[in-house]
Amino acid sequence: MAPRVVVVGDAGVDVLVEPAVPAVTGADVPARIRATPGGAGANTAVWLAHLGAEAVLAARVGADGAGRAVATHLLTAGVEPVLAVDGDHPTCTVVVLLGDVGEGERTMLSDRGAASRLVPADLPDLTGADHLHVSGYVLLDPSSRPAGLAALAAARDIGLTTSVDPQAAPALGPDFLGWVKDVDLLLPNAAELAALGGPDAVLAHVGAVAVTDGPRGAQWLEDGLGWAVPAPAVEAVDPTGAGDAFDAGLLVTWLRGASPEEALRAGCAAGAAAVTRRGARPR
Repeated sequence: MAPRVVVVGDAGVDVLVEPAVPAVTGADVPARIRATPGGAGANTAVWLAHLGAEAVLAARVGADGAGRAVATHLLTAGVEPVLAVDGDHPTCTVVVLLGDVGEGERTMLSDRGAASRLVPADLPDLTGADHLHVSGYVLLDPSSRPAGLAALAAARDIGLTTSVDPQAAPALGPDFLGWVKDVDLLLPNAAELAALGGPDAVLAHVGAVAVTDGPRGAQWLEDGLGWAVPAPAVEAVDPTGAGDAFDAGLLVTWLRGASPEEALRAGCAAGAAAVTRRGARPR
């Protein structure tokens, strides 16, 4: 059966900028620029639906064309959108400056806009769901943090499994582990895990950790046990959304009862598929 997963996170627009030559201050640098659907939460929800889950996304968007496009893209991708509309703030927009994508490098300039105003009242009823996944951006922003914490508390109250992707290593601190205490699965990358104090510090607060390390693959750590799998060898075109895809691949497989190793392989396969195409979504 398809697991029903509720995702709480951002939905918006990614503006991908790929300069033809290194940017020089004061110069007019030619670049390839594309606007694509984005937002970490929305990306994960779309990949979940693509991989066979029933996916629901709870997010907040602006009362603008981008917000209306978010709803259309989600419905077309098979995701059930639960979108609050904010009349005062624009839909989340992220400018992604692509560099040497072979090493997975890019710089993001983010304006969360309406997403930063997500509140507990925007959240859907979790009855009937199997799992809750929360994007770390919701917890890292003081404005939306109460919504993320409320979602996790509601999931615990009705016995759902939970997961969180920390999302942003530079913004992580000791408080984050308190916010995710008792989460079943934390999904950091290697830099985020290090920023949180390493495996022992994290496992004192959560049930298990599935950590990605780019082309070096991924590991699952739990109760003194560990599993590791390599990443598939692919030609990277755009790393945007690879972690979001990994989360979806792993969660769909794990929620169907697979072993940690099988879940890691599915996550790595989804992440590898994501980097071989431009934009953060499957096609």
